[in-house]
Amino acid sequence: LLPNKPTNLTVTNVKSRTARISWADPNNTGDGVLTGFQIQLKENNSLIQNITKDKDNEYDLDNLTPYTTYKISVAVRNKHGFGEETITSFKTSEEAPEGPPLNVTVIAESSSSLLVTWEPPEKDKRNGIIVSYTVCISHEESKPCFREYTTKKKMVVIENLIDSTKYYAGVLASTEVGPGPYSESKGKFTNAEQPEVSTNGTAYTLTFSLQIPSQKFTHFYVVALKLKDGKKGRSPASYENNELVTYAEAEKSTDSKPYIAAVVTSKDGNMFILGDSRNTSDPTPRRRRSTSSDYYNGPLEPGTSYSIFQRIFINNKGDYYSTDWSPASKTSKYS
Repeated sequence: LLPNKPTNLTVTNVKSRTARISWADPNNTGDGVLTGFQIQLKENNSLIQNITKDKDNEYDLDNLTPYTTYKISVAVRNKHGFGEETITSFKTSEEAPEGPPLNVTVIAESSSSLLVTWEPPEKDKRNGIIVSYTVCISHEESKPCFREYTTKKKMVVIENLIDSTKYYAGVLASTEVGPGPYSESKGKFTNAEQPEVSTNGTAYTLTFSLQIPSQKFTHFYVVALKLKDGKKGRSPASYENNELVTYAEAEKSTDSKPYIAAVVTSKDGNMFILGDSRNTSDPTPRRRRSTSSDYYNGPLEPGTSYSIFQRIFINNKGDYYSTDWSPASKTSKYS
């Protein structure tokens, strides 16, 4: 005869990665004395640990995963084999996260604000329920925060920043137990102040007053957009360089696309005429257009609104920031 199942199976001292289980011998041990036991530990019906030992009435489990529900079964044996098993379940406690938030992105919203977004850490590195995120803003990569924000959301807008300035953002996640590690910090410039509109306009041109950067720069693009229903585009900083097209490509496109009207390489004068039909060249040819990096500042459409922003390149490594959109300006209806 096989033994009956053990009684009083209990789980105590449950921590994040360890637990103790204990049980009492069955009332009926079958034919003969008990000689050992078998423990099976399962997670989502998958066998995680299978332990067979000589006679005992308790066992310490280790190498468990935080904040995980386990099913535990115990059977005892006599000389004929193992009897019926008794089953219970338990859940390990939380720990601080082991991994940082993922996909941290920093976008310049304006000349004084940045938008930081992220996703939760990898599921198997959360170690519990994420209750909050902390965003660290610093002036240099991996340096102490001069500002911290704690939020339950997966985004935060950082305001009251200085224009044309590079800031770094890192994000960590916390459970009730404590904080996890920071993500790698991501750097982004705030936008510069917007170019201004001048009153001098014709049916085919508009004049703008550009923002000439006070700090060193190699060149900047003047990027123009034909406004549909008076609506400007996205935040200038959210456009990748390869999303900025030529005048000819913008003319062919059915939807309104921002185009590079001119490349400015010096600090000579801040008055810019959009639509003056001049050509300028990019000092650092872009890979996307290996054939040509000439930009045509083509004529505008009469009775149409336009807005511009500047994209300022500060070195030959491709680091840049943008200005905010200028106010909208409209060409006259007739020449």
